[in-house]
Amino acid sequence: MIHFIHSRSHAFELQQVKKTPLAPATRMMDYDRLFKKSGLPFSTYIFTDLERLGFWDLELAGQGFAELQKAGLKVLNNPARAKNRFNLLRSLHDAGLNDFNVYRAEALPATMRFPVFLRKLLDHTRALSGLLDNREDLDMAIANAVASGIPFTNLLVVEYVGEPVREGLFRKIAAFRVGEKIVPYICGHDTHWYVKTGQTGIAGEELYRKELELIERNPHAEHLKKVFDLAEIQFGRADYGFYKGRIQIFEINTNPLLEEFSPHPSPLREQSMRLTWEKIMAALHEIDSGSGANVKFKKDRRMRRYRKWSLGNLFTRAREVD
Repeated sequence: MIHFIHSRSHAFELQQVKKTPLAPATRMMDYDRLFKKSGLPFSTYIFTDLERLGFWDLELAGQGFAELQKAGLKVLNNPARAKNRFNLLRSLHDAGLNDFNVYRAEALPATMRFPVFLRKLLDHTRALSGLLDNREDLDMAIANAVASGIPFTNLLVVEYVGEPVREGLFRKIAAFRVGEKIVPYICGHDTHWYVKTGQTGIAGEELYRKELELIERNPHAEHLKKVFDLAEIQFGRADYGFYKGRIQIFEINTNPLLEEFSPHPSPLREQSMRLTWEKIMAALHEIDSGSGANVKFKKDRRMRRYRKWSLGNLFTRAREVD
C-alpha cells in the first residue's frame, strides 16, 4: 500500500495511479486528514505538494513526517528537509550543476546576467513575465507583480539559459524519482521558450525517436540522482533541458501530474508513453510496503497545539490551482 499525502483539492495529479492495474494499492490523503490522525494503516507514505504549502503547513507536515518515521513506517519527502525552488536552484548553481543563478526579488545583487524572468517561489503557475533584458524592465515587472497582490517574498528572478532544440522549437525533458529509481519521462515541446505542457505532434519523428532512446537508455540517471539527493527529495519529477551541452535543472515538482497518456499520432511517442508508464509503475511497486495492521503513534505536544490552531484558522487550505 502507498499513501500519497497532498494539499486539499490537489489529489487529481496522482489520482489516476489508483485506477491502473499496473500500480500497487494506492490511497490519497490530504494534509488536513493526516494532522487529525493518531494511527494510520501500515503503508508507504509519500509527502507531496510541498511547493503549495506555506510555512505553517510545512512545519505541521514536517512534524507529521517525523511521527510516521518514528513509528517505523517508510516515508518519502521530508518537508523539514526538502529544498524549495529557490534553495534548490541556488544550491545547484553553487555546486556547479546549473549554469544559471536565481535571486529573491527583495535581495537582488547590484549586477546579474540578463535576460531574466520573474516567477513565483511557490506553486506551479507560468512565469510572471517574458524575458527581461535589463534592470529597468525587471524593476517594472516586480512592481507590477506586487501591485497585482503577489507578495514580494513570493517573487523569484531567474536567469534564462534556454536554447531551442531546433529553430523555433523548445524542449523540456523530465524524469521521475521514485525511491532510488530514476525514470525518464516524456518530453514537452513548444514554440514558446517557457515550455509547460507542450503542443501535441509538433516535435516530429526525429525528436520522438530521440525521446524513446532517452527513455530506453536512461543516460542522465546518475546526474539526476545527484540533483534529487541535493534537493533531499525521494519522489517527484525533475524538469530540465540543455544549455551549451550541459544539463540545466529547472525545478523539481513533488506533486507531478501522473496519468495514463491520451492517444498520440506518432507510434514512437506511443511506445515512449507506454514504456515510461510501465517503468514508473514498476518503481512504485519497489517502494510499496505491503499491508499490515494499523500503526499507532504518539503525537508531539507541539503538533497537537499547532493542529488545533491551524485547523481553526484554515492554514491548511488548498493552494492556487494551475
